[in-house]
Amino acid sequence: MNRIATSLLALALLAAAASLATAAVPSPVNSTLPACMVLCPLGDIPFTVIVRDLANNPVAGSSLVISFAGCPNSVHVCPQLPSDPYDVNPALPSLRMFADASGSVTFPARVGGTGPAGCAAVFADGVLLRNYALASPDQDGDGLTSNLLNTDHLIFNAKLGTADPTADMDCSGGVVDGADQVIYFLHGAQSCLGYIDAVHRRTWGAVKSHYR
Repeated sequence: MNRIATSLLALALLAAAASLATAAVPSPVNSTLPACMVLCPLGDIPFTVIVRDLANNPVAGSSLVISFAGCPNSVHVCPQLPSDPYDVNPALPSLRMFADASGSVTFPARVGGTGPAGCAAVFADGVLLRNYALASPDQDGDGLTSNLLNTDHLIFNAKLGTADPTADMDCSGGVVDGADQVIYFLHGAQSCLGYIDAVHRRTWGAVKSHYR
């Protein structure tokens, strides 16, 4: 009887150990992520992830990383400010935050530029949760959104009527249309440090000549 009891206890301990070993492992299937990745240099398009484990429990304190290492050089990650709630690694580049008690983390990511499908990656504790294309009102990756002095309008307008995910502002996964255009224009004249004024950056004559 003692041998049986000892064996049963050993099996129970092994099962408990296995359960603990897998309980806090982030699960791509159980975690909640946005349908697409749309970011802005001003950081006013939040990106929220809720990390859950294999048992569908929230993973408190999980280390969330958004990596742009696979994206082209047109991606513009704004230099870190003291007010940013995330850490910036400019070498990769990437952003990192930690989940709260509910496993949730929201990046007010100050990022511009675009990248093709799969170039951006979201990791939780080193586990890949999902890959994305990167869309942004900052279509040319200069750190400034649509204004009179850059090429964002030209690039975005050329994507209208296509299924280009780098201009899918509403996460519809379909054709770039008027709904995407509305969001695009709502984020006009923004930068990593705030709103920009074309008249202050160039002479009034230069701005007027844009309309001639």
